[in-house]
Amino acid sequence: MLPAVAGMLAQVVAAPASAQAPVGSGSADGDGVPGLTSVISQSRLDSVLGREVRTRVEEDVGRVVDILADRQGRVQAAVIEFGGFLGIGTRKIAVDWSAISFENDGKRTIVIVDLSRDQLRLAPEYKPNEQPMIVRTSD
Repeated sequence: MLPAVAGMLAQVVAAPASAQAPVGSGSADGDGVPGLTSVISQSRLDSVLGREVRTRVEEDVGRVVDILADRQGRVQAAVIEFGGFLGIGTRKIAVDWSAISFENDGKRTIVIVDLSRDQLRLAPEYKPNEQPMIVRTSD
């Protein structure tokens, strides 16, 4: 259930309020519940989970496998899985949401992380049942 909620959360967070239709407008095809739904332009939304992650110098480093949000529902970090082969020997790290941007390579949206491959390699491993150590960019 958490990945589904995180996916919905990421979509809502990614869309600015100006891209949303007024509450109560229903959906474009009439399937919405009046007063409980809003229409968000499809061009303003993108799923985050499973997206390829690259560094600024075009190095492929892994995939987004989870989103971490605080108790108020604000996204704080993305969990990136990298390394290994077919899921064996992989590592997961939590990267601060502000260190992430999205770029379109013409065919698909790619997550760009503002950290070097070495910074990611040296980052502490994310473990779901422990207090997360979130990798941040230097200020």
